[in-house]
Amino acid sequence: MLATDIREGVYTVGDALPSERDLMDEFGVSRLTVREATAALESKGLIETRPGTRARVCGPRPDFLLGMLSEAAAFHLGEPGGLRSFMEIRGIVETGVARIAAERITDDQIEGLRSELGRNREAVGDMAEFGRTDVEFHSAIARIVQNPIVDGFFIAVDEWLREVRRTSLLNDGQMETAYAAHMRIFAALESRDPDRAAAEMREHLGQLSRIYPPTPVEPTAVEPSRKEAP
Repeated sequence: MLATDIREGVYTVGDALPSERDLMDEFGVSRLTVREATAALESKGLIETRPGTRARVCGPRPDFLLGMLSEAAAFHLGEPGGLRSFMEIRGIVETGVARIAAERITDDQIEGLRSELGRNREAVGDMAEFGRTDVEFHSAIARIVQNPIVDGFFIAVDEWLREVRRTSLLNDGQMETAYAAHMRIFAALESRDPDRAAAEMREHLGQLSRIYPPTPVEPTAVEPSRKEAP
């Protein structure tokens, strides 16, 4: 009931909830039930409690939501087929991001992205620095969209994305290939062409998926050969 009241605006962000006694009287429940309910709301990030004060509505905090998403991402990546699923989701998200970014990008954002691309170019040959500037280039595109859910996706799978880059950059010539793809993506964004931006991003991620193993190869024990019985 309290969760419903919060969602429906009976209690808004910053409001103090009624005291435990008032909640017990309102809902006809025990003190233990009230405490269990408020603990559940706090675990969902809807309220915050402090000793000596009444619980207050805080709404779903970004850090709380991103933390939950990050934990879920880490769990599913460890599941069979998890990596393939995330690579598919990355394609869906980043292709859509590129399309929307091409529609919304401002002149200042174009210049900012140009600077990110320049740093990426200068890092070719330095695997660690190239990986870092690669992340920054993609993140800068995502920020153009100004969507907290998109930001949450990138934060949640940050470590996985870095691992993909570390692994893919071990391939000869991959830094040059990735930088060339970034140039094409930037050109599409600069010309504010949504279809082209989406297509270039799709091709870039597709190339990465083709060189990155979709599932880890587990070493298998080799059984000693045995002669067949006559």
